[in-house]
Amino acid sequence: MRVRRALYRNGSDPWPHGVLDSCARVQDTVALLVRTASPAHFAIPTPCEGWTVRGLLDHLVWENTLWGSLAQGAPPTGGHTDNHLGGDHAAAFDKAAGEALTAFRQPGMLERSFGPAPGRRVVEQLVIELLVHGWDLAVALGHDRDLLPDLARTALPVVREIYDDLPRTPGGSFAPSQPVPEGAPALDHLAGYLGRRPPR
Repeated sequence: MRVRRALYRNGSDPWPHGVLDSCARVQDTVALLVRTASPAHFAIPTPCEGWTVRGLLDHLVWENTLWGSLAQGAPPTGGHTDNHLGGDHAAAFDKAAGEALTAFRQPGMLERSFGPAPGRRVVEQLVIELLVHGWDLAVALGHDRDLLPDLARTALPVVREIYDDLPRTPGGSFAPSQPVPEGAPALDHLAGYLGRRPPR
């Protein structure tokens, strides 16, 4: 996790109503999308290359589990390739999201040191993951992808500061940035920066 150079200068928080409120909002929004998915959708491909809807749902649960566990100081014992959905993908997401938010709300967690970064960076990582993968899920299922535009606008400079210097290589975490029309939804710009090609 890279350390912010400017976004939290003088104790300011760029997220609307704070990063914890932003996390809760994006969890609630993605949870609604997760509930619209059914096993009939599981084989549909998503904009995240190589992932089906089922794989994406599993990853959404894993991201909540991963960052929530790190906030508790106990990395998860399982791995990202395990089955995290069980028999009810919506219930699995809700449980993992609730546990992550509870962990984030521990007194002092946002200022606690996690290597070179403060705890708020852990929360930001989950917010970014859920925003972008929520976009992936919305596109795959044919839903409105203009999710949480205020958070998407805030996330883009955060993402640029975290990831700008990382290589964009085949098989890496992020594909090269894709062009996005100027008037496109805010989340399209975030998705495009992270290598997605927004639908026409």
